[in-house]
Amino acid sequence: MIRIFTLKKQFVVFILLMGSLYGNAQSVWTGAVNTNWNTPGNWTPMAAPTQATNVVIPGNAARYPEIMGFDGIADCANLTINQGATVLVNNNGNGKLRVYGGISNSGILDITDGSLIMAGNTPQTIPSSTFLNNTIRNLTIYHTGALGSTTLGGTLNLTGVLKLSGGPFYTGGFLTLKSTASSTALVDKVEGLMAAIIGEVTVERYIPAKRAFRLITPSTTGGTINSNWQEGGSEAAGFGTDITGTGGSTNGFDPTTTNNASLFTHTSSTATWAAVTSTTTGTLTAGKPYRLLVRGDRTINLGSNTAPATATTLRTTGTLSTGNVIFTDLGMDAGDFSMIGNPYQATVDMGAVLADANNLNTDFYYVWDPTLNARGGYTTVVIATNSNTTPGSQANRYLQPNQAVFVQTAASFLPTYITFTEAHKFVFSNATPNLYNEAADAAEAQIKLAMYNADTTDGVAMDGLLVRFNDAYSNDVNNKDAVKPTNQDEGVGLMNSGKILSVESRQIPTAADVIPLANTTYRGTSYTYKVTVSELDNVAAYLQDSYTETSTELANNGETLYNFTVDPAVEASTAQNRFNLVFAETLGTSELKGTAFSVYPNPASGNEFTVQLSSANNPSVTVYNQLGQQVACKTNAYGNILTVTPTAQMGTGIYMVQVENGGKTAVKKLIVK
Repeated sequence: MIRIFTLKKQFVVFILLMGSLYGNAQSVWTGAVNTNWNTPGNWTPMAAPTQATNVVIPGNAARYPEIMGFDGIADCANLTINQGATVLVNNNGNGKLRVYGGISNSGILDITDGSLIMAGNTPQTIPSSTFLNNTIRNLTIYHTGALGSTTLGGTLNLTGVLKLSGGPFYTGGFLTLKSTASSTALVDKVEGLMAAIIGEVTVERYIPAKRAFRLITPSTTGGTINSNWQEGGSEAAGFGTDITGTGGSTNGFDPTTTNNASLFTHTSSTATWAAVTSTTTGTLTAGKPYRLLVRGDRTINLGSNTAPATATTLRTTGTLSTGNVIFTDLGMDAGDFSMIGNPYQATVDMGAVLADANNLNTDFYYVWDPTLNARGGYTTVVIATNSNTTPGSQANRYLQPNQAVFVQTAASFLPTYITFTEAHKFVFSNATPNLYNEAADAAEAQIKLAMYNADTTDGVAMDGLLVRFNDAYSNDVNNKDAVKPTNQDEGVGLMNSGKILSVESRQIPTAADVIPLANTTYRGTSYTYKVTVSELDNVAAYLQDSYTETSTELANNGETLYNFTVDPAVEASTAQNRFNLVFAETLGTSELKGTAFSVYPNPASGNEFTVQLSSANNPSVTVYNQLGQQVACKTNAYGNILTVTPTAQMGTGIYMVQVENGGKTAVKKLIVK
């Protein structure tokens, strides 16, 4: 019978016989039907492989397997890929290859966009150069038996998610968790029997090109600041950053003519920054937070403060932080700010972290966002609504790997600590360096105010604030209010009891309520407030400018823009307390001390409208279009009733009606259909 077989068939029989000697069935890929791994007709014998099947992919198949996840997981015991053969595991990580034995590859195993699951109950090894470009997207270590383990035998670059459900996983120092402008590799929950990552890991963090401070922390422990973030002093294009400080190179810093410090730690008890004194002593520790000026990569010209920034990738090498991590070095007095670092190479849910912490405010935490303004700024994250106080910032409740933030102590004289656990990880996909998904705000009355340069009200704001209204809140400052950290550049907040707030939670406003605003630091001269009012139905809100003596009504369930200028030579224009939010009855005649008026009909037809004043004291009316151009009008006064007739029909659009009465000025919006 053997004589009638071709050489190819004899080879298949030989493989099948050899497989039986090792206790597993043997399957050889033919690709006779299609490229689907789990199609029986693609195999000899005609059955899809299982975890007990040794698989051979020969180099002379009609077509080769493409594991996309559409027909399930591709299983095998030992996997042999011969020279000339290709196995593709693809489809945005959804294609999964599960291996229960060993891998021998003389061809191409492409998992750059797929997932590999090592699932044996005896020790497994991933040999050197197993994968195309030594790169895979996702790797799961899934060992259910006490003897199961996985060992890396050579370089492995992981771009997606590493997950351990049983272990251990011996890295041999070969594993790199990659980071680019589009994605950053993460480590999901480490759980299960014997689950542990043993050995050094190199972790990357991509930093976009902008000269700005970052609040940053490593997720590995090992080496010095110099050997990690400074690349050991080498001039590595695209990697590391220059770190300067007192003593220059004597203390491991990159020398400059001034040796000004660019790396700081924060002391919670005194709320002060302290410059790092050396980068060559001590160990870089996972979760320890720093404030680091990132100028760019190691090729930046330190002789110029205006040298163009470059994108860079910061690298650390050491032991990955896993398991419970507790921080106790926190401020002990109510209101103290403490800087903490994310100890994990994973996104974590700060809502869950703060809920499990002891004596910390669970409503807010504070993010330094380097994209804000010229040099970055703080924004307050509101946990309940998964949002923040600065339009354009992507900060939300999900803390990124390598990110440090501020939390606030709730009360004095109580034990204060925070514990990160594996259960707090929130790994659902690859994380970009700014992975934030802003959710809708809760359905409660609120006012949002954002500050912009006058030439734009789109994109990222300079700063912002939030007032939220509910009778369950108090008008006194408490833990439902967020105290505002100070920015380097422009800042706007709410004043209450001598404190500047970024979020104030108040009872539903009533007529004559006043909320003072506070502006800090003007570096320009022309600005715009964009004010959004939502669900404020019982009263009308106004922005009062004490310098110009104007009050502008803020549209309910809409946006109102207010342009203003400052003159450094005129103290009143730059006064911190220049602006107020003021509330009045919606149909009343006494709000704002005589500046209140109503416009009707509104919407109007464009040929005439009426202004009704609470009382008339030599009033005048001026109308402006959306470009700020004055519209010529004739005004006839009948007591406190003014009839306004444009000299030409006003076109469809939104106009601003400014009324001056008794030396005071107020503005309302008029819609022309």
